[in-house]
Formats: sequence, structure tokens, C-alpha cells
Amino acid sequence: MEEQYICEKGDKSTVVVQDMPMELKDDPTLMFGLASVGLIGPIIAETLIKQIDDMKQIGFVASDLLPPIAVFHNAELMHPFRLYYTRKYNIILGIAEVPFQVESAYNDLAKTLFNWALSDDINAKEIITFQGIPQKGMIDEFPVYYAAEENSIDKFKQIGIEKIDKGIITGPGATLVNNALNNNIQPIVLFTPVYKIATPEGAASIIEVLNEIFGMDIDTEELIEKGREIKKRMKALADKAQEYRKNQLAGSQQGTPYSLYQ
Repeated sequence: MEEQYICEKGDKSTVVVQDMPMELKDDPTLMFGLASVGLIGPIIAETLIKQIDDMKQIGFVASDLLPPIAVFHNAELMHPFRLYYTRKYNIILGIAEVPFQVESAYNDLAKTLFNWALSDDINAKEIITFQGIPQKGMIDEFPVYYAAEENSIDKFKQIGIEKIDKGIITGPGATLVNNALNNNIQPIVLFTPVYKIATPEGAASIIEVLNEIFGMDIDTEELIEKGREIKKRMKALADKAQEYRKNQLAGSQQGTPYSLYQ
């Protein structure tokens, strides 16, 4: 008996396809850059959107559970959760620049996305999400790790990416992975260390892996340079904080809390 996979649409979210400028190839890859710790998802997605010539917006995801936030780039107002497609690499890319109001909202979102992904119009074969691993202190290197089903492992072995043997995935990525497993779409999660703030260097490391998997040539130098600047600022602030603590311990009145930010 042939297995059938049915994922009912969420109650509070909808995929709206406005413009499909090109015919989709068979078995596209879904890729979602969702706002979470380190913001690597939106950074990766934005970089791909800017640098892939035929990456075009095809629609957006509307949801009652999105927060009351609007976004704009170069004075152009945009929906906070947009969908793009590149026929060259056969990738449907979603970018969510704001987090949902409550964690449970991602369950409704995932149902809607997979209901669409399983439709005859899309029939996606795999989904790739990104997960930051929060670290304390300065991060010197940003290695990339993966977790996937057994039939996806070879592609990572070929490019020398190490797996994560055991762990849990939390947040929006977890709902996408669980729905993929329930609906016979191969889930892939790429991990890298991140700060609690935006971590462009971590995003750059993952993009380099995507370059190898999809044969892309996305330039990451700008992201690496931004990461260096963030490190400089973090180090300068840490040095000022250490100097202030030393002054306090010494009983000096030279340092004030306000001097940390001067």
C-alpha cells in the first residue's frame, strides 16, 4: 500500500503566492532563515537573496501570530516573512526577520508551510534550517556541524562536515524538523557557535557549506569583516568593564558606570 502524507494547514497562518515568474523544477529544497539566537538564519537568507541573480520573491506567509512589527529595506516596505525562489539552484527560501509572539505559534506556522510544501505545486524533497549554539565569551572559530537522516549523511561526509551525535533542537527550527519527519521530507539542520547577538561570522561559515552542497559562489568576506568589527566592540566594552571593576576594587572614584559606554 502506498503511503500518503497529509499535513493539514494551520488555523492562523497562510502561504500567499503572489508571483511565480518562473516554473518550479521538480523536488525543490526548502530553506528557512528564521529569527533565533545569533540571527544566523536571517543573515544567511538575506545574503543569498542579495547575491543569487535569479532569486525572486514569490510570496509571503501571513499569520495572526506575527508581532505588530513592519520592516523596510532601502525605504521599501516589506512583509516580515517572505518567500523567494531560485530556479538555478532549485531552492525555495523563506526569511522571517521577526520572531513570532509566542513559541507555540511556530506549530501553526509549520503546519501551514508543510501543507504547502507537500502540495502538487511544490512537492519539496528536503528542508534545511539553521541553529545557533550559544557560547559565552569570544568565539575564535565557527565550525559547522550537521544533523540529518541517514540517507542525507553522505553529502556531508564528502565535504568533511562533522555530525552532532546527540542533542536537542529548540525553537522554531524544532517544529520544522518534527513536521518534516512526520511528512517524509528530509530534514537537515546546520549548527554553528553564536553569540546572543547577531553573529555574521557564524552565518558566513554555514554559507561556505551551502556553497559546497549547491555549487554556489556566495561571497562571505563582508560578513566576516562585520564579525571582526563586532568582536572589536565586544572586546573594547569588556576591557572597559574590567578597568571599571579594578577601579572599584581599588577604591578609585575615577571610573563611573557611564564611562563604560564612552
